[in-house]
Amino acid sequence: MNTVEAATGPALLSLEDSSGIASFNGMLEELESFDLRSERKLEEAAFDDGDAMERERAIWELAVRKKRPALGCIERMYRAEPDRSLRWNLLWLAVKTAGSDAWPLLDLALKDGDHEVRDWARLFLAELAGSTWASQYATGRFTAAGAFDQTLPLQIAGFAVVEIPGGPRLRATLSPLWFNYVMGRVLACTNLDTIMRDLVVEKCLSGYNPDGSDHYEIFKFAGVSWPTRDGHVQHRYESLSTRPFYSSGRVKDKSAAVLQDVPVILNRAADTGGNLLAVEQTTSAIPDAVADNGRGARLDGGTLVHSVRGQFFGWAATSLSHFGDAGRILPGTVQLASPVHESTAELTNTYLCGTFRGKIGDLDGDGFADVNLIPCHGTVDGRLDLNLNGRCDRDVYA
Repeated sequence: MNTVEAATGPALLSLEDSSGIASFNGMLEELESFDLRSERKLEEAAFDDGDAMERERAIWELAVRKKRPALGCIERMYRAEPDRSLRWNLLWLAVKTAGSDAWPLLDLALKDGDHEVRDWARLFLAELAGSTWASQYATGRFTAAGAFDQTLPLQIAGFAVVEIPGGPRLRATLSPLWFNYVMGRVLACTNLDTIMRDLVVEKCLSGYNPDGSDHYEIFKFAGVSWPTRDGHVQHRYESLSTRPFYSSGRVKDKSAAVLQDVPVILNRAADTGGNLLAVEQTTSAIPDAVADNGRGARLDGGTLVHSVRGQFFGWAATSLSHFGDAGRILPGTVQLASPVHESTAELTNTYLCGTFRGKIGDLDGDGFADVNLIPCHGTVDGRLDLNLNGRCDRDVYA
């Protein structure tokens, strides 16, 4: 009996049915890799590259190729890795690669010197055991200001299936740190009274704008949700938005035509687990103009998302000319696009899919879980709010 059955009873539908092969993330290993390095070169980079993102990118690609036999390399890398975010992502990779065989590594991580790594290990162990996860944080801190009750950063791992003109379709493996670098850090933003029907997602490319400020994009998702017997909630959401498309191949590069109001569709399926959390208010740099003074009572009596896991897919246009010139994929050169809209149909050469993870955690090191202390630069209806004042703003660089 698998852990899901042990925790909730026999499933109504079996995932062993062969129709499950045609999932949005299925059979990608059949594609040739975008990364031409040998397994030996990948292992060398995983241990020796000076850039944490490149170390992670190498071990993620190696694990996709070798699968379960890569677990030993993942464990050796974990023991030597100084970057804490890479360590907790290595735990996720171990579970992806080896399932319950990752248990000894997760058990080792319970003794990690970093509190967030230990908490991720607790989460993965609980999932493997089919038990309820108990976060190490008993209290969370929140701000009454801002548009959202909770802002939860996501770790995203996936694949880009890129069509090469005159050549094959190639699979690029997107490790979490590489996804953040190319596509932007993703923040899931919710309110307790609407989480069952919608959420807002913020994407941030750090330091991307010409003046060194961050580039933000906002996506409103909506759909349907339902509770399940394990105490979790299932969400099936879609986002339809419009945004500029830069014919130059890179976001905000206006050296070629800029197509306005290009539709973008994204889909996500998520499983959230929630718990009551004692909360206390703290100060915030968010303007008081958008403060909600009833938030404390709402949070103290409500169920916050403690963990989320799920899948996504969408479409993009990858600028191969930028890749050829730079020898690597640059931030902003994978633009979300539509394969059916006439403005971008011929330019859409990339299928994006993958999985995401998130959990409530302490990112500022004060010992309290951060409930909504990461500000969202968007409104509840999915518009850009760069000044964090509750009003729609114009991006002067767009």
